[in-house]
Amino acid sequence: MNAPDARDNPILHALVRGLAGAVGPRLKSVVLYGSAARGDFVRKASDLNLIIVVESLDPATLEGLAPLLKRFLRRGHPVPRLFSPALIAASADTFPIEFLEIGSSRAVLYGEDPFAGLAIRRDCLRLQCERELKEKMMRLREGYVLCHDRPRALRRLLTSSYPAFAALFRGGLHLLGREIPPGSDDVVAAFCEAAGLDGAPFEDVARLRRGESGAGDPKAIFERYYDQLTRAARHVDRLETGGGTP
Repeated sequence: MNAPDARDNPILHALVRGLAGAVGPRLKSVVLYGSAARGDFVRKASDLNLIIVVESLDPATLEGLAPLLKRFLRRGHPVPRLFSPALIAASADTFPIEFLEIGSSRAVLYGEDPFAGLAIRRDCLRLQCERELKEKMMRLREGYVLCHDRPRALRRLLTSSYPAFAALFRGGLHLLGREIPPGSDDVVAAFCEAAGLDGAPFEDVARLRRGESGAGDPKAIFERYYDQLTRAARHVDRLETGGGTP
């Protein structure tokens, strides 16, 4: 799926039409982001990630959105993120990684582009990259304790962690002043090159995620993957910031 496909997707088209009917002029924008907007959507592994921007996040508006969003969730899609224009402007320092990812690949399905011209501070970006790399490494360790002796569960742990680390590597590439490729696999490869990491374990996890055979033993993959992620966290931790935008 790519941006033009998304605009013609019957599920998304019906949702947007329903939202416009439910809340009327209070609906300002509907934005698709993530793998579906980038063009690296993997069937049965990727989600339809949406941001819905409404004039105000008051209870009456939220109640108006509820029936349509519940129907969307029942189809197996994640809960859309809800913002107002004011909240987006006030959150650039809180969600710099997420907003940079959205800024690099998004499809506006309705209304104006709420992320056009949004400025991200470099110091906020580095802090979030460091914090979330450490937090996700903690979750990865906890998951390994629980599933190290169950190959199928370990494969799930590896493949479910990959998109989150790829998103953090996008932030890392911004900090390093490098070009950001559109696809997650290319982002990971570019960050590994820029940070002097071995990209092979990440390639193995990507093959597992695509369901390809011959990726190797999950336990051996995890050991090499974990080692390179530890090195990535140290690399980001040492990056200097001077404030301003990336």
